[in-house]
Amino acid sequence: MSWLFFAIILSNSFAQTVPSKMMIGDVHLSINESARKQIQKDVDRLTKSETYYGILVDRMNLYFPYIEREHKKAGIPDEIKFLAIQESALISDAVSSANAVGFWQFKDFTGREVGLTVDRKVDERLNIVSASRGSAKYFKTNNFYFDNWAYAVIAYQAGAGGAKKHTDKSNYGKTKLNITTNTYWYLKKFIAYVVAFSPTVGRPHSEGIWLDEITNVGGKTLEQIARQEKIDVEELKKYNKWLMRGSVPTDRAYSIMIPKKGTPPKNLVVEKSTKTNKISEPQTKIYPTELKPGITEANKSTIIPLNGIPSILARAYDDVHSISARAGISEKQFRKYNDMGLDDSVISNEFYYVKKKKGKAKVGFHVAKSKESLWGISQQYGIKVSKLASRNRMSVIDELKPGRVLWMDKTRPSSEPVAYHEIKTLALTKPLTKPTASTKEVEDAILTKESVEEPLDEEVIEEEVPSIEVPVVDTKEERLRKVKIHTVAPGESLWSISQLYEVKLDDLLRWNELPNPDAIKVNQNIQVKAPIEEASEGKNIIKHTVQPGETLYAISRKYDMTVDEVMDLNEMTTFDLDVGRDLKVYGE
Repeated sequence: MSWLFFAIILSNSFAQTVPSKMMIGDVHLSINESARKQIQKDVDRLTKSETYYGILVDRMNLYFPYIEREHKKAGIPDEIKFLAIQESALISDAVSSANAVGFWQFKDFTGREVGLTVDRKVDERLNIVSASRGSAKYFKTNNFYFDNWAYAVIAYQAGAGGAKKHTDKSNYGKTKLNITTNTYWYLKKFIAYVVAFSPTVGRPHSEGIWLDEITNVGGKTLEQIARQEKIDVEELKKYNKWLMRGSVPTDRAYSIMIPKKGTPPKNLVVEKSTKTNKISEPQTKIYPTELKPGITEANKSTIIPLNGIPSILARAYDDVHSISARAGISEKQFRKYNDMGLDDSVISNEFYYVKKKKGKAKVGFHVAKSKESLWGISQQYGIKVSKLASRNRMSVIDELKPGRVLWMDKTRPSSEPVAYHEIKTLALTKPLTKPTASTKEVEDAILTKESVEEPLDEEVIEEEVPSIEVPVVDTKEERLRKVKIHTVAPGESLWSISQLYEVKLDDLLRWNELPNPDAIKVNQNIQVKAPIEEASEGKNIIKHTVQPGETLYAISRKYDMTVDEVMDLNEMTTFDLDVGRDLKVYGE
């Protein structure tokens, strides 16, 4: 059967020629003859190897039903699903040279931004359902900016800021686009993947495998699930690498893929509703992780999506004039988009929006922390401060008491009393207050209920509500583990760089052979990570023998290391791994 399957594929591949016209969503593409010849070369390359093409078709038809479901719910064009083959070859733990990971090749901070959990226990970039849901959010953000699905594809690779260099602004919002030899290479390559693999969508797996989905397994380990489903645990792990260790979290539903053999049911993928019933108390699952982990120099010059809105990161020397100029908008627009007055200044390393904020947030509730302001919360969630106040029947100048439960996506009914929550678990991130040069507040370790005075027409109650755990992401630790070189920006000192990466000033002097802290200049590259000899000193180094199918990413996760640490420790310059190779890793 396997031989016959591949023979059918091969016979069909010869007919896969690039058309002169095709569509991506509502965008009509007209491909000229020179561009067709370029793209046809990629199509021929993709279909040349009978074996490799068949492997990709097998993976495609295992995972596409779940990509199609999540993208359809978000209104993403069906053609976009082929980009997953282009990005990762549908290898769940694929990792790029830029440390982008998983089916849709998200970096860690981008994954978190689109709602994925990325920590030492769970990495949803490797979960086909979660990652596809995240890719849908990312595509919607890019299409919101360009209003052109073909340009949104370019932005997936180049970022919104980078895509502006490779797109024609006059085509924003247009439904017709000419593809020529000058069209950005990534879009032409995407067209090749659509042409090469469209004819084989829906073909049966060469070994009769299909993937079932279960979600009601919170608190169970993969070993327990394997016994429950009566399948081999190693086979189960193969399709669920996103769960690094322990049991499936219970904070929300996670999709477990169950490999099965035979004929899949016709209604294999069931539409899963994302709607929730109206509630009268906070939901524990809606509190997001930190919004901007992994800040890098590349982010600082790029327009990136935050809460689905284009935003820009303030540099150390930015003021309203410079940051609005970098964003390509007027100072008046910048202040309006960020609810800032004429006397308000810019805070470095904070995100600011370059388009209008929204009238509601993507979460249901937020519990106010000590020192938080309505403005800071509005920036955190991308909601206009006036709308946030209105939804909570407040004035923008009203004092915000710690523990107050704020309604974020609906207006608090007049019959619903103001609720306060005793906060016992605290995110260790600095609350964002109205920007001034002296804003350096330190968050209290524990908050308690406070007596409050509210308008007489509102009954204030202090009710017992379920304990709410606010997730913490230690962004500086993540940054310290990944960043090796820092480029000195105007206004920075060696001391400020040491504070940014939480390293000692003496270490920076030693690592960079600097005679004194003043011996640096703008645009100089500074090493901010200890050499591997020093970083590994005192650690227990053990041997790991590479097994068939293992990747550097999987090995690094197994030993609680980063890919860079494994590569540095073994003096590797490429991601290539030979089965049987002994790698040095950190032991317990």
